[in-house]
Amino acid sequence: MTQEIIVDNDITMRPTVAADASLIFDAFSTQGNYLRQWLPIAACFNSPMDVEDYLEMSELEDYTNFTIIYKGAFAGIISLCHICLSCHRAELGYWLTKPLQGRGIMVKSLNALIQYAFNSMNMNRLEIKCAVGNERSRRIPIMLNFKLEGIERDGEVSADGHYNDLEVFSLLKREYIDINNFQSIN
Repeated sequence: MTQEIIVDNDITMRPTVAADASLIFDAFSTQGNYLRQWLPIAACFNSPMDVEDYLEMSELEDYTNFTIIYKGAFAGIISLCHICLSCHRAELGYWLTKPLQGRGIMVKSLNALIQYAFNSMNMNRLEIKCAVGNERSRRIPIMLNFKLEGIERDGEVSADGHYNDLEVFSLLKREYIDINNFQSIN
């Protein structure tokens, strides 16, 4: 079982549990238009039970979701998804409530999750995919030294039913070690 990750004095990431469904649903209820613009899954969240069903389904698949807590309050979700343990690769997904953006919360949280993935899960390759045009999201992998590999055409369907191209960024374990000038614990 994945454990809590303490990012700093203000930020903690803990495994997402069914009880978080109401917090997630509340975020989508109050910030729905903003979040639905870039999160296709948002179209499926019509009740807290829909969110709970999604969380249960992702536990059965190749997802590890974390709830981000900032200064004791719900801030967003960060995930390792499409995990392939035999290939040592995974994708990172994330979203943060609008009022908490611009404070470095997501960059710090992702950096902690990247360390966890490379060191505790023995991942070798991590990917981040951002919808073309989602400038706030695309700045994050750039700040974390991910490399843009290209465009995945019609990579996801948006909440309103149109297809978005995705920018595909990747980071390899050896690059992360070189950039951060430290040795892996594995």
